[in-house]
Amino acid sequence: MTPRAIILTIVAVFCAVLPYLGVLPEWTPALATVTAFMALSLIGLNLIFGVTGMLALGQAAFVALPGYAAGILQKFGVPGALAIPVGVVIAVLVARLIAEIFIRLPGIYFAIGTLGFAFVIEGLARAFPSITGGASGLVLEPPVNPGRLGWYIIAVTAVAAGVAVYAVLVRGRFLRTLRLVRSDELAAQVLGVDVARLKVRVFTIGSAFSAVGGVLLAYYVQVLAPEGGGVNASLEQLAMVIIGGSGSAIGPLLGAAVVQWLFAVAGGADRYELLVYGLGFFLVVLFVPAGIAGALRKLPLGRPIDGAALKAGRPVDAAPSATSCSGPKPAAGRDGVCLAIEGLTKNFGGLIAVQDVGFEVRFGQVVALIGPNGAGKSTLFNLISGIEAPSSGRALLDGADVTGMPIHGRAAAIGRSFQVPRLVPELTALENVMARLDHLPGQGDETERRRLARAQLSTFGLDALADRPVREIGLGYHKLIELARASAGRPALLMLDEPAVGLTREEVDGLTRALVRLRREGAAILLVEHNVEFVATIADELVVLDSGRLIARGAPKAVIADQRVQDAYFGALV
Repeated sequence: MTPRAIILTIVAVFCAVLPYLGVLPEWTPALATVTAFMALSLIGLNLIFGVTGMLALGQAAFVALPGYAAGILQKFGVPGALAIPVGVVIAVLVARLIAEIFIRLPGIYFAIGTLGFAFVIEGLARAFPSITGGASGLVLEPPVNPGRLGWYIIAVTAVAAGVAVYAVLVRGRFLRTLRLVRSDELAAQVLGVDVARLKVRVFTIGSAFSAVGGVLLAYYVQVLAPEGGGVNASLEQLAMVIIGGSGSAIGPLLGAAVVQWLFAVAGGADRYELLVYGLGFFLVVLFVPAGIAGALRKLPLGRPIDGAALKAGRPVDAAPSATSCSGPKPAAGRDGVCLAIEGLTKNFGGLIAVQDVGFEVRFGQVVALIGPNGAGKSTLFNLISGIEAPSSGRALLDGADVTGMPIHGRAAAIGRSFQVPRLVPELTALENVMARLDHLPGQGDETERRRLARAQLSTFGLDALADRPVREIGLGYHKLIELARASAGRPALLMLDEPAVGLTREEVDGLTRALVRLRREGAAILLVEHNVEFVATIADELVVLDSGRLIARGAPKAVIADQRVQDAYFGALV
C-alpha cells in the first residue's frame, strides 16, 4: 500500500470506531447507524444528480417505497427475509418505469415528474391507513434483531460496500460518458451516446442504491412514516448531497454525517431543521461551492493535483503517427462518393430553411459550404448529422440511407465539430478525445483507448496539452482539440462548422495543414466557413446556399467569380 492509502485506511478505521470513543458530542452508535444507512441511499442520488446532472426532486420516494412494499408483504404473511429483497426489486422496477416515462423530457419536466411521484407515494401512504399505517406510520418487524452493535456493523459494512461499488462503477469510460452527458447532451449524441438509454440506466442504478439504503434504514428504525418518502425528505436528501460534495464518492457520507450531527447538536431537527439546512447551504455556496469533499480534495490527502505548470507551444504540423487511431470504417484507401445529398428540404412551419438541396462529397475531397447568414447552412449541417429530421429528401452515407438514423447511430461514420467547441471543461484534452473512442467499436480496452487518444493529439501537435483540463487551455486550442476528437477513429465523413473562426493566422495555417493531411488520408470533409481566403486555399469544391437554395457549385475560383454568388454572398458582406 502507498503511504496515502495507509493514511486513508487509518482515517476510515478511526471514523468507524468514533461513535464508541465519546470524543464527539452527540455522535452515538445509533446516530452513526442512521447516518450510514442514509448515506448509502444518498449514493444513488449522487450518481443521478451529482455526476449525471439529472435533477431528481423526488428521490425520497424510492427510499421509502421498498420499506412500504416489504412491510405490506409481511402483513400478508410473506416472511421478512423474502419481503425485504422483493421490496427492493419492486422499487427498482418502478424506478425503471418512471425513468422510461420521464427521462426523455427536458430537465425541468423530469424534475417536476419525479417531484410529482414523491407526492403520489406520500399521498398513497396517507390515503390507505389500514394497509400503510397512514399518518402514524407503518410498523416494521425485522426478520432478526442483531442488536445495537450488530446493526452498526451492518450499517458500516453496507455503506463501505456501497462506496466501493460506486468507485468501481463510476470510473473510466462510464465516468467520462456521464460527465459528457452532464456537460452537453448534444455533443454526447454526436459522439455516439444514446443519451436517453444512458439516463434510464443511471436512474435505475441510482434508485437501487436508494432502495437498499432506504429499506435497511426503515427496518432499523422499525417504523416508516409517509413524510419519509415525500417532497420535504427529497429536498433534504438533495441538500445533503450538495453540502457533502455532489459528484464525489464520499460526498453523500460527509453530507449525511455533518447534517445529522448538526441536528443532534442543535437538540432536535423539528425545531432547527430550516436553520441547519439554511446555514449549511449558505456556508457551502459562500465558501466551498464544491462541497465538503471538494474542500478536502485541496488537502494533501485529497486527490493529487499536478502543480507543474505545463507550457504549451503553438501547435505544429506533425506527420501521422504509426499509432494513429483506426475506426470502424477507415477512410484511408477508399474512393468514390462518401456523402450524397438528394433533395433535402426542411420546413419550420411556414419557413423553408432548406429547399431541394443536393450535392456530393467524395473520399479524399474537401467541400466548403458557404453563403450569407440565414442561408440554411447550419440547418443543412444538422440534417446531415441527424440533429434535425428532413421534411423530404434523403442523405446517403457510403451508399447507405441514414436519413432516419438517430444522431448517435451515425457517430462511427461521422465526426463533427461545432462553431463553438463543445468540449467538457472538467476533462483533460486526452479524456475529451477518449470520449469519442469510448463509443466506437473496435477501439480496445481503457489502456488502448488512452494510447490511441494520445497518439491522436500527437498527430495534431497537441502533446503538451494532453493531460491538462480543457478549462485551463486557451480558447484558441479548443478548435484543434475538437478537430482531433472529431477525426479520432478515422470516420468516413468529417463535418466541421466554421473551424477557422477565432483562430490566429498561425493557428489557421496549422488547421490548413491538418486538413490537408486528413484529406490525403482519404477523409471526406464537409465544412461551413466564412473565411473565404481559407476556403479558397483548402477546398476542392464550393457549394453556395442562399435562402435555403443551392445557387452555385464548383471549383473555388469559378464559384467566387459567379455573379450570383457575388450578389448573394459577397454583396451581403459589404
